Amino acid sequence: MTRRGSTRSRIAGISFAAFLALCVSGCPSGLPPHTTASQAADAPLARKLERRFEKTGARVGFVAVHVESGRRVAIRGDEVFEAASVIKLGHLAEAAARVTSGRLELSERWKLTRAGRAAPASLLNEFDDGLEPTERDLLDLMIQRSDNTATNHFQDLLGMDAINARFRSMGFTTLELVGRIPDNDPEETQAARWKGLKLGRMTPRETAAFYERLVKRQLVDPKTDALMWRILSGQNSTSRLARLVLEGPKTAWAGKTGTMRGTRNDSGVVSTPRGRFVFVLLANEIPDGRTDGVNAAMGEAARLVVDAWSRELPELPPPPPDGPFPRTLPPALPRTEMTPLEVSEEMPNHERVYRDADKLFWQLYAKAGGDLADSCLVPMPSSWWEGDDGWKIEPLSSIVLHHTAIHDDEGCIRFFQDPASLVSAHFLVGLDGRLYQFVSLEHRAWHAGSSLLHGARRLNRTSVGIEITGDGNFVPFTKAQIETTVKLLGVLVAQLDVKTPFIAGHQHIAPGRKPDPGAFFPWNDVVRRGLELAEKLKPSVPPPSEE
Repeated sequence: MTRRGSTRSRIAGISFAAFLALCVSGCPSGLPPHTTASQAADAPLARKLERRFEKTGARVGFVAVHVESGRRVAIRGDEVFEAASVIKLGHLAEAAARVTSGRLELSERWKLTRAGRAAPASLLNEFDDGLEPTERDLLDLMIQRSDNTATNHFQDLLGMDAINARFRSMGFTTLELVGRIPDNDPEETQAARWKGLKLGRMTPRETAAFYERLVKRQLVDPKTDALMWRILSGQNSTSRLARLVLEGPKTAWAGKTGTMRGTRNDSGVVSTPRGRFVFVLLANEIPDGRTDGVNAAMGEAARLVVDAWSRELPELPPPPPDGPFPRTLPPALPRTEMTPLEVSEEMPNHERVYRDADKLFWQLYAKAGGDLADSCLVPMPSSWWEGDDGWKIEPLSSIVLHHTAIHDDEGCIRFFQDPASLVSAHFLVGLDGRLYQFVSLEHRAWHAGSSLLHGARRLNRTSVGIEITGDGNFVPFTKAQIETTVKLLGVLVAQLDVKTPFIAGHQHIAPGRKPDPGAFFPWNDVVRRGLELAEKLKPSVPPPSEE
């Protein structure tokens, strides 16, 4: 039995190898100048597709690729078309890349408001204000339901320049986002704002290459590509290219549609027992009343290609599933320490802990009686510190106190120094009262996690994180720790104008999940004395810059 199975495998392998050799033969002759095929045998197929598209009266660009063999056919593959919602592939790519790099959390929530609603089509417009979908929910809605409100959210969050830079970083020169979907309000001007609007530009060939590389996990990186594939695989619309090729549980579709006046687009990958077929069809300049004919032609074109090629393709095993989706670790940093009195540009990574806001902090800390000669700057890897202003900390409005549950300062520093911890704080208060700074006040530390404080979420963005060595549920903090914490609170309240209700513990912003700084932390004494100190320091705080 084993011998016969091996023989069948060898025959299938030889057959498929012969097929691959056939696929790399020269391009057929006798085709229109805007039509190409990877082998002469596909010339009749290409002409048949041409005739079918001519019947629609539209300008049609079409590319089909069999991923495993490289076999392909293209009609107007290098001509530029209006992308419509297929351009949302760029939003997805940039968002997914930020997820894997740790700059976007899929669990973060966004609140739906009247001002945030986009013009139809938008499923989110059916819900009341106050709905709080997660970023993952919004990605699913943007791709699978082509939700315009979710799309505008990501376009505003990521920025058009970053989305187009992502296209260029992937090597695409003809994929470009050029417009934004109109807001829902005022409704009476929507028609005027839609008129003549262009959302994006793309060619069928580069769009097909996007999918082909995505299937091979060679587009951005394997983890980012896996996330994108999962989202695209939930596509709700299968009435165009996929309409006639989804046959039972062994076939599946992943892709993105696009619709605007005079434009009907579809793109994606149909997975079959004989491999994966990439299809891109972009139809512009559709005569009024003939959109149904274009949609019908899409399904027929995909069916023609699958039937023609599958006759010569062996059945293949399914591709292995993607593994778990780990978060990319930040790069490790060399261990460096220096006091605020000694810091200089020669200190490695000094810009991560000593910027303009930090210089003012240490000036005020000295006025509060803090010992700068005994304080310490130690840059940490796990934080949002890049020069991209969009990922610096937002205006600070809260202070969150934690305990480390590690009982010595050196153990705390080693833990935060390890990139795999994916944790950081702005400050650490040591056992003997020594104050350590790990992250600049101009950057976000990773300390709050899933959190809520007086209606504010995503507290990493808007809060200063303070760690105190020890476990406040088992052992009281030292007197020196309490005195340093009072000084630290006083300086931060004075410098940042933090209001009393926004001074909280991790136990308050994540109740039931976090227990720190714990039962032994003397809240009333620390906060009262910190506020009194802040009033004394406020005259030393310069007025905000007008820039």
